[in-house]
This record gives sequence, structure tokens and C-alpha cells, in this order.
Amino acid sequence: MGNPARPVGILLLGELPPGKLAEFSRYVEAAGFAELWLAEDYFLLSGFASAAIALQATSHIKVAIGAVANRVRHPAVTAMEATTLAGAFPGRFDSLGVGHGVPFWMRQMKLYPKSVLTSLREAVVGIKRLAQGEMLTEDGEYYSYDHVKLAHPAPDLKVLTAVVQAKSMELTAQIADGLVLSVLAGPNYVRSVIAQLGPHWPAAGPPPGFQIVTYALACVDRDREAARRKVRGSTAFYLHAMGPTPMTGIYGVNDKVEAMIKAGGAQALEKDMPDDWLDWLSVVGDPPQAAQAIGKLFEAGSTSVVLCVAPSEGLAEQIAYIGREVLPRL
Repeated sequence: MGNPARPVGILLLGELPPGKLAEFSRYVEAAGFAELWLAEDYFLLSGFASAAIALQATSHIKVAIGAVANRVRHPAVTAMEATTLAGAFPGRFDSLGVGHGVPFWMRQMKLYPKSVLTSLREAVVGIKRLAQGEMLTEDGEYYSYDHVKLAHPAPDLKVLTAVVQAKSMELTAQIADGLVLSVLAGPNYVRSVIAQLGPHWPAAGPPPGFQIVTYALACVDRDREAARRKVRGSTAFYLHAMGPTPMTGIYGVNDKVEAMIKAGGAQALEKDMPDDWLDWLSVVGDPPQAAQAIGKLFEAGSTSVVLCVAPSEGLAEQIAYIGREVLPRL
């Protein structure tokens, strides 16, 4: 078992077949993880349906969603979905991540907003107020209400954002209960995020219980070099998909990321990225190295670390191995 003060979770991605969700949720719980996070990547698996399946299949593990795009549901519907789960599984479902949504997906659905910040602000604030039991009657730029009140509010529900850019971070400090950091968020980036948020919090500091949930690509093997070889492809995939971001910029490598992408995309990144990038951007190596990498994320300010096993082949074996060989070292 891990350290209760340093909760480690597993992220299940939408590529997992729906019929396997219950089985894999039980694997995560049995392996000793404290949290199970479900992705809602379009157009794969529903975050809320997946969370319901996971909660019903398990007995005590905390289950959370990170993250839904605010534009795909009216905040009143999102709040209803989340408070239903919170009410049915008190103490086990209490965190919901909400983001802008991947621009490509939002444009596919013709939902990309003129102002991503206004859209996110209206959604997060609306969800939180409805979860607290308020009745809303108001008109917004994106979301409006006429005497909307939930029959089953859940005042303890925490609404986190899943964002990257500076203005979105500033907004997070003003309106949210926490932040979900994407895979590739290394320790230096976690520290920089907390430094970014600080000036925008009230003088008293962050709201009590403010969460910094950090996703991390993970591959653990007694052969540390084998683990590094396995995780390179997934790291390259995400670097290519995201391009240069503050997550890599904090290490001063954005020019190199951009050059590799131009030279050959994910294949060039996988072939040419230096090994030390893997140490910055993932939890990789043998069990002691993996435990050390997770510890560094906590030391940087993460309140929980959620592992995204990469590659996904052998997911069940990795869940069991990390639970047996890494969690006790924390």
C-alpha cells in the first residue's frame, strides 16, 4: 500500500473497451491505488458513464473524472451528472475536472467558443453554485438559466480545471477548487504552476483543500532501460500532439521540440529526444527510480499523482507490478 498522505492513482483512457472498465477498475483498487481517474476523450468513452461503472464495480477507491470539456454539456446538466454520482457514492466521487476541450474536437462538434476563458468561467462557476444548492436565473454569454435548481445538490463536490496557458491558470486561481495537470507535467512545471497561481489567490492563500492533480506517463520494469524504451513512443506522441508548451518550456527545450516536429513529427521525437527528457516528463525506470520520480512530483507541490501507463499494452500487469513494487516505497 502507498502513503495515504501522498495518494497515487491510475488514469484509465478511452481506448479501453467499455466492457473492460469494471474489470480494470477492480484491478486498480486491488493493487492498492488510492484514486482512479477516468478520461473523457472525444469520441471514445463517456466520463460520467465510465465513473458510474467504476464506482459500482469497486468498494472503497476514490473515483474522479478528468476532464470533461465545458462546451459539450450545459453546466446544469454537468452539475446534475456529477452530483448524482456524488450522492450515490458519498466520499468516493468528489472531484470533477472541467477544461476547454481539445480545439480539434471542439471544432469537430462546432462548439469552439469565441472566448474560451468566458466559456470556462461561466461553466465552472455555474456547476459549483448549482452543486451548492443555489437556484440560478441569469443570462450569460454561453450559458443561461431560468429558475434552475438541482433536486440533489452535493456541496462537497470539488470542481477542478484542466488547463495549460497562463490566463487559464489565473482564472483557475479565481474560480476553481484545484487543477488537473496534463501528462508531461514534470516537477519543475508543477513548481512553476504553483508560482503562477500564487499572485492570483487571496492574501490568505489557496482555498482550503486546493488540489494539484498531476498526470504522469509511467512505465516501470526491473530492467530500467527496457522501461525507457517502452515509454519513449508515448512520450513522443504527446509531445507531438501538444507541441511546444509551458510544460517543456520550463526545461528550455521548446525550440528543440519544434525542430524535431518539423523534421519528422512523433517519429523524429521518439528517435532523437535525449534520454533526460524522459526523466523530466515521465515516471520511468525500475521500482526505486519510479518511486523517486513520484516523490519529486509530490515534493514539487502535487497533492496527488495519477499514472497513465504507457504503452497501454500490458496495462493489467503494470497496474499490479507498480502496486506491488512501487507503492510500498512511497
